[in-house]
Amino acid sequence: MRQTATTLLTVSLAFLSTACSQAPKPKAESLPPTYQSTPDSAKPLTPSMASAPKLPEVQNKIKAIFKDAVVLNPNHNPNFFSGDFNGDASEDLVVILKPVNLEEMNRQFAPWLVRDPRANLSTRVRPPIGKDETLLAVIHGFGTNDWRDPDATQTFILKNVVGNDMKVQTGKEFVAANTGRKLPLPQGDLIGETIDGARGYLYYATSNYSWYDPKTFKGEEPAPGAFHRARMR
Repeated sequence: MRQTATTLLTVSLAFLSTACSQAPKPKAESLPPTYQSTPDSAKPLTPSMASAPKLPEVQNKIKAIFKDAVVLNPNHNPNFFSGDFNGDASEDLVVILKPVNLEEMNRQFAPWLVRDPRANLSTRVRPPIGKDETLLAVIHGFGTNDWRDPDATQTFILKNVVGNDMKVQTGKEFVAANTGRKLPLPQGDLIGETIDGARGYLYYATSNYSWYDPKTFKGEEPAPGAFHRARMR
């Protein structure tokens, strides 16, 4: 009897061991998929690419944002240049444009902001774009690839601010050139130029572009919110 009981116990243990080994194992919980940026956006620029803008790439950028609604204005030389105007450490592109499709440029939900920095208009009022206007557009850079990035689409169209002798200046250069005057607080580089015989500066602060005239500037009114945080220059 003892041998029979031992044999039965051995068989039972073997059966249980086999059953446990054949039972389905619980699957490990899969991780949620991570966001993958587009190859063009993720690929950093080589040093040779991260340089002054070239005409073909500028034309491609204009086409990507405006389609066929504008062209580079041939009456200005240069009609494009770069700088960090909103102070986010990413290079922006400035282009001087001529509108060719007014319906598209003035449509209600166009993906750009139209401003007239010298008119002191409320940002709630969208100034219309006219047929023979000369426009200055600033395309803000994004990430490592700056304005060349496919995701760099935030664009301001500025009216009545294309003058003569246009030069990009850093904040330090601006302060040094206007010692003793009351100054605004630009977030990045400025564009110095002469309009109607008077020298002034186009600059970005508190989420908008403004015009600085050294003779008439009285100070800035604080405005809530901003697209980008300012950096010390």
